[in-house]
Amino acid sequence: MSDDRFSVGVVCSIGVGAERGGRATNQDNYLVCRAGTVRWRNGDHEQIVDAPERPEVLLAVADGMGGHEDGEIAAAASVQALSRLYNRSVPRDPEADLRSFVLETHAKVRERVGQGGEVKMGTTLTVVWIIDDRVYWVHVGDSRLYHWRHGRVTRISRDHTREEFAMRDGRPIPTHPRYLAQNFIFGSRGLGDDASLRIDRGLDTGSFTLRPGDRLLLSSDGLHGRLDDAQIADALTNVPAPQACAVALGERAIAYQSDDNITALVLRVEDRVVEEVDDEDTIIPV
Repeated sequence: MSDDRFSVGVVCSIGVGAERGGRATNQDNYLVCRAGTVRWRNGDHEQIVDAPERPEVLLAVADGMGGHEDGEIAAAASVQALSRLYNRSVPRDPEADLRSFVLETHAKVRERVGQGGEVKMGTTLTVVWIIDDRVYWVHVGDSRLYHWRHGRVTRISRDHTREEFAMRDGRPIPTHPRYLAQNFIFGSRGLGDDASLRIDRGLDTGSFTLRPGDRLLLSSDGLHGRLDDAQIADALTNVPAPQACAVALGERAIAYQSDDNITALVLRVEDRVVEEVDDEDTIIPV
């Protein structure tokens, strides 16, 4: 599966805005590495830089926390650090390599931030690495990865709440079960060493095969905190173009009064048909 089979759209907005009870600044960020370019949000505009032409696609969504400036810095630092992965050669075990890269990057960034005092900033991080026809993913926090196929949407990632980890470990459900248990850079609370992250293989990482027509959605909780799975599936089903779909999802979340930052990153695997040209079968994207 080559890179021209993928199309990507992204929206990263402030939500309803401070004048309607929402955020005054945008602490979300995203990463799109494909076709020799790297894209992320830099302040109020999109930063685009050249990169080596590679067939792989690397995507990420980050939702910062820790105060307006700290959250924005954390999200930006995470996606820019991840962009280095795009320049690496393809490993034998991409899922394990992706997990190790996130853990190592977390430790390095946290140590650097900690030199200035207590670490208060953090960010969620949901990452997708597409190699050939396989998706490899890793996840920290409560941003999400969804997979759409034939009108049905499946949530791939699990929110890193206190309840989630208590259920994994067979412990009693704690107070404030929906509170986040960990974030990238910030670390964890109640999971052992507060400086480290817990990323369980098979639960917080995974892989699956893409097929023509499939779609992926990476989102921050400003989106999926207002839209349920049926509403998300409706947009992915009925708005074909990825950029238009990302915009539609963001607009729907705002219509439901999302008071958080909103990020929707949509990838579509293009359908292909076989046409006969000069007596030779040629695959043409449609």
